[in-house]
Amino acid sequence: MENGVTDRLWDKDVQGFISACRQEKLCDIALDHRDGNGKALLTVAATYRSRKGRIVPVGYRWADSKSGLTAEVYVGKAKAPAELELDGLFRLALRAGLWGERRHVAFALMAITDVQAKADGVRGRLQLEYLKALGGDEPNSAVSGRVDAAGTPERKALMAQADGLTMQTLNDLAYLYGARSGHGAH
Repeated sequence: MENGVTDRLWDKDVQGFISACRQEKLCDIALDHRDGNGKALLTVAATYRSRKGRIVPVGYRWADSKSGLTAEVYVGKAKAPAELELDGLFRLALRAGLWGERRHVAFALMAITDVQAKADGVRGRLQLEYLKALGGDEPNSAVSGRVDAAGTPERKALMAQADGLTMQTLNDLAYLYGARSGHGAH
């Protein structure tokens, strides 16, 4: 199992995810998921260290709205839709009390969005690798990615285990290749 997954580290998309995690303005990147309409939606949380040493939570998450779930970015308690352009990210930095660092905050938020997008792209393939490795060679609809609505407990357990391993791998990569608060990232 480990050889197939380890080989995945050299995949171009995985390398793109690792590169996105290397953003110097982000510390302690952590990925998770939220269930939305039967689909696991990826969220990203990190910290931004201001020039004055203030630690501010930043991230990409899914929020409930009148039209369903919508993606949003946040800095501290200030939040905005994820599809904002650069000038909107500057206004978000202002609402968070970081106007003097609006450029750095905007780039940190763009990096968060990049981490989320690249992780989401890698997650599906990585989860499929884990499903194949966990399921062996037996013909199983969970291995092929199709789970019927009345999935058996074994299939659900296999999917949950593959999902857990996938999220652990993504978080391990983010930890290994991203900045950590203890290393003086700004």
